[in-house]
Amino acid sequence: MKPNYMIIGASKCATTTICNHLRQHPDVCLIACKEPHFFSKDEVYARGFDWYESLYEEAGNKKMRGENSNTYTMKEVFPETVSRIVSYAPDLKLIYLVRDPIARIESFWLQMRSHGGEEVHYDFNTAVHVNRDWLVDASNYWRQISAYRPYFPDERIHIIFFEDFKVNPEAVMRRCFEFLDVDPDAPLVNSNLRLGGTRGKLVPSNTLSRLRSFSMFRKTVKLIPESLRNPLKKRLFFKKIEGRPQWNPKTREWVADILEADSWKLMEYCGKPIDFWHLRDF
Repeated sequence: MKPNYMIIGASKCATTTICNHLRQHPDVCLIACKEPHFFSKDEVYARGFDWYESLYEEAGNKKMRGENSNTYTMKEVFPETVSRIVSYAPDLKLIYLVRDPIARIESFWLQMRSHGGEEVHYDFNTAVHVNRDWLVDASNYWRQISAYRPYFPDERIHIIFFEDFKVNPEAVMRRCFEFLDVDPDAPLVNSNLRLGGTRGKLVPSNTLSRLRSFSMFRKTVKLIPESLRNPLKKRLFFKKIEGRPQWNPKTREWVADILEADSWKLMEYCGKPIDFWHLRDF
């Protein structure tokens, strides 16, 4: 069984909450495998279509069958994604979630740090530069969705703004259900529920991140029994997320220069005011 819709991004745009709402609809299946990344990550794509389509066996006779992978709108990191999707399922409906890029960059960096590893630099302003493809380029929403538009007509692309969802989740979900051609009046339980936040999660301290750059430290850690290592690590080297990362003004200006024209094009396309997002308010 194949999908007939996909949520293609972006991360930290209420994706988890919207997926929860989609799963409540009796005619909609969103597969249990969270973010399979099948079309983006080579090692997953190598598992083959039989593996991927087995994920949809749970759909039964539901009208709409889909998945969510935020890496599908990160073409700088995963350049084969769009061509793979187009070749596999050219008649898909696509749902794309967007958010004020500045807030999304902050939240995505915090989320990646909360995974406990070193996927992004431990210093926020440094990460914005050295991990630009993940944090900044993925926030060029118009560029990302434009990679799909030559193959998918606009009537099969639905863009949801995080800010609209935050104000009126019921209305946003109704339009989403209409786009999927299922009953828009299906009731939602806890429609105001917010999932996927980062506040209170643990992130590695800067000290731990610096220590991890030394091979001797990494070798020494492996000598400690895991039963002792994890509690000790969390007690001494992890801290709770309490607030937002702080921007260096020059870094913020650099990001605004990159994203501003792209954001204007998206606003024009979606009928939003050009200043809907305030990229230079700092």
